[in-house]
Amino acid sequence: MAKTLTILWRTGSMMAMDANVAAKLAKAALEKGYKVNMFGYGEGVTAAKKGQKPKRFPNVGEELEAACKEGVSIAVCETCYAARGFERGEEISGAKVGSLTNDLFRFLSESDRLVTIAR
Repeated sequence: MAKTLTILWRTGSMMAMDANVAAKLAKAALEKGYKVNMFGYGEGVTAAKKGQKPKRFPNVGEELEAACKEGVSIAVCETCYAARGFERGEEISGAKVGSLTNDLFRFLSESDRLVTIAR
């Protein structure tokens, strides 16, 4: 049975490279045979917004969308998402607008390891 890694990220897509690090960590874990869950919280939810067009930074939305296609489960906090003015349907393909109590806690209960990336 594959081990499961959950990555909790709390930094926005343009604040630092943390969301990019989280996406690259997820890809590396997949390559090592892990099942990977990711949860965006606080400013981290901005990384899962579709339609990002950064000029001088990597497009973390595209990286996360590719991770979803490779089998990573991604959810973001609905309360945090709404607080930043986002609505359901603005998230990248494959990501879920979810909750701490349903999604993050389920991810944690399934996980062998948790990595938190935050500032």
